[in-house]
Amino acid sequence: MKFLIIGIFAAIVAFLIWRSKQNTAPEDQACAIEIGNLLKAHPDAQPQAIADVFKKHGIDQSRCKHVGAMVMPQLRKQGLKPEDARILMGQVRGAYPFVP
Repeated sequence: MKFLIIGIFAAIVAFLIWRSKQNTAPEDQACAIEIGNLLKAHPDAQPQAIADVFKKHGIDQSRCKHVGAMVMPQLRKQGLKPEDARILMGQVRGAYPFVP
């Protein structure tokens, strides 16, 4: 019984890891990293500058929310406090309308 429970747990963890790898496109991740670097270097970056990064990576407006959601973890990895990262995410959301 104990091995059955451990086996089921291991299968669930493996499935979740596999699924997270499938959901992350490399170009989306690269865009999120670059936006994170931009905001870390220039916290007052204008939404148009962020939209230019989206355009540079070929991200269309329908994918902006997905890529934008990846920016928050990038900001946290760079050492920003959660409150500061949330404030900067407002700028990222403000860039969505500028993306064609």
